[in-house]
Formats: sequence, C-alpha cells, structure tokens
Amino acid sequence: MAEAQAAAWQQTRFDQADRERIRRTLLRYMEENRIGVPTLQKLVAEANDIRLDHLPLKTLQRFLADTHRSNDIMVRFCHRFAADLPDDDPLASLGEALVQFMGVMPDKADWQALTPELFGRYAGRAEPAVKGIGIKADGFDHWVPFSTLTVETLPARPFGAVREVVSNWSRTKSVSAGQTARRLYEGVLFQPAGALFAFMRNTLTGTPRLYWLSPENPFPLVGYGHESTSALDERPTVGPNLFRADRLIFERAAGGETI
Repeated sequence: MAEAQAAAWQQTRFDQADRERIRRTLLRYMEENRIGVPTLQKLVAEANDIRLDHLPLKTLQRFLADTHRSNDIMVRFCHRFAADLPDDDPLASLGEALVQFMGVMPDKADWQALTPELFGRYAGRAEPAVKGIGIKADGFDHWVPFSTLTVETLPARPFGAVREVVSNWSRTKSVSAGQTARRLYEGVLFQPAGALFAFMRNTLTGTPRLYWLSPENPFPLVGYGHESTSALDERPTVGPNLFRADRLIFERAAGGETI
C-alpha cells in the first residue's frame, strides 16, 4: 500500500488508459459507498491536503462524466486518492461469472478468444429516427453518429472489456453536445460461437444493454443493440416502445488503434 501511495504522488502525466482507469475506480467507489460528487470532492481534497477551490466541483463532474479532457493536475489529485482503493476489475469478475454460467470453457472448440485486431475504439452510426411515415434510403451515407465503442484487453482472459458512450440516443441528424445527455455503458465482450456478444449495463441506471456483432464488409463490426426503456426515458406501460433494437455500423475511430 505504501509503495502504491508513493507512486501515486510521483506520477504527473496520464494517458487515456490511465484516465479511464482512474475514472472507473472513482465511479465504482461512489457506487459502492453511495456517495455523490460533492462528498467525493471533499475526500479527494482531504487526501491531497488541498482546499476545495483547488478542485472545483464542476471540473470533477466533467472528469467523471468524460465530457472534457481534464488537465493532468486535476487527474493527479484523483489518482492520489484512488491509489488507496482496491484495483480489482469488476468487469473481469463479471466475465468469469458469465463464462461459468454459460458452461463454456476456453479449451472447448466452440469458444473463440478475441483476436488482437478487435481491440480499440470504434465510432458507431445508426439509421436516423423517422417520425410518421417515411421511406428508408439505401446505403449508409445518411446514417447519423450514435456512439463510441471501446474494446479493451483483460489480461489472460479470452474475453474483453467493452464500454460505450451513446451521445445521440434520439438518433437525430443534428447532435448538440449541450443538449444531448450522454449514456455510459460498461460490460464484457465474448465470442462463444460465431458472432460477438456484448453484455453491458448503463452505469447510471443499471439497465442492461446487449449487442450481437460481426464483421460485414466494408465495416469492422455491424450488429444490433438491444435495450429496454429506463428512468432516463418516457416509459410507456405496454407495447413495442418498451424496448429498442437499433442496427448500428462501427468504423475505426480516430486514434482507435489496438488497446
């Protein structure tokens, strides 16, 4: 523990992977301890022996929501606090539990480990929402930005960690970051037989989200995302609008090299 604390105080620069790891650790700590951002702000400030005005609440909120790239000084404060927290990855534990539940073992013929080229960051597009009676256009040029999907390795495991940030849930042609609330998901990605299967949850509501994905020329991944309505939506009581099944295409995002 002392070595981890010493290393935390010495580190001054943080890449994207560091930032995502620190963010996940803080969000997990908040969830496990049922605290909000103001309480976390006080704890981080105390751990760094600084005043609250050196760690603005809005800056911390933006870092946790991943809406802006925070400066390294602010991330360092969070890193020093997170150094005292358990570093076990709940996604790895989830993957192991699902493997046992499905009865699939890595040495069986119907199990495929994720290939290296799958890892990285993808930009997802979806068909634009149509109100009333409309005619669907052919091709994909008119599809609108929908989400960013990131697949990461989990050491010594045949499955990977998967995260999605949905920035255009309404599938509108014009997306304004100031008007559209992001939806954040995390989970695991498998390839038990044939198609890829992703099991995720909304990090705010816990609502499950599922994907079936496969390569389809010319796109690295094509598939369907399935999710029920949640507290974030206007929920009907009956009917097909209780859930969504969106078809998406995923292309490599800028800087989406293997992770």
